[in-house]
Amino acid sequence: MKLTTIGDCIVDLYPQESQTFLGGTAYNLALRAKQAGAQVSLISQVGTDSWGKQYLASCRQHHINSRYLHQTSGSTSQVTITLDKHRSPRFSAWKLGVLASFNKLTPKHQSFLSNQAAACSVAIKPLKSLLKSFCQLQLPQTLKVADFDGTTPYTFSFTDILTYSPGLDLIVKNTTNPKHLKFLKNLAHDQNKLVLVMQANQGSQLFTPDKTYSQPAIKTTVKDATGAGDTYLATFIVHYLKTQHIPQAMSKAATAAAKKLTRLGASS
Repeated sequence: MKLTTIGDCIVDLYPQESQTFLGGTAYNLALRAKQAGAQVSLISQVGTDSWGKQYLASCRQHHINSRYLHQTSGSTSQVTITLDKHRSPRFSAWKLGVLASFNKLTPKHQSFLSNQAAACSVAIKPLKSLLKSFCQLQLPQTLKVADFDGTTPYTFSFTDILTYSPGLDLIVKNTTNPKHLKFLKNLAHDQNKLVLVMQANQGSQLFTPDKTYSQPAIKTTVKDATGAGDTYLATFIVHYLKTQHIPQAMSKAATAAAKKLTRLGASS
């Protein structure tokens, strides 16, 4: 199974713990999809600094195709993460670096993605041009996914999703708000989409055009919630494509996310 992730490679700085990890949603998704058994490629942009070299080395180590992981003159993106009392991340001081110029997919990307079983793009405001170009691609044989998850200043609003949803097959968002859940359920029905809703310790839901699936969270000791949603999504996509069995894929994803919660760092 071939799966490609598209978007951000961001170095995660943890000042409280004096530790640093390779991160970013696109990188995290690629790593977890590989662990779930997919043949994975990563489309992103890193700098020519030591961090960029580490991303390329990590891809080689984990057998992730980095053909489209480009090194560009400048600095790799970085963000500071602080954990609250519930061990949930708070993001600040994001230095966008070379991601500022990563704004579109080329015809070569489209040709490559047309042979993938799934392609998942990160959906954040600084990369909205990249997301737009992804949504415009005609990929009839590829499951097109966009991850609108997240609770940062860079997160799209719920109504913003409607701008991009026509070009997608699976939409991902996090919320427990009843009004937002109704909006997402209607979106699945009205536009014939799959909508995956992350709900932290309340579990997850998946809306199809005519049915709702629910998966409770697996209780565990939380050390760091950073990247748990990425782990869930990557695992879900891989197992859904393997089996076409939504409840089984959600169960596998919840198990993988619970395991990630016990470790510091999104990619650990």
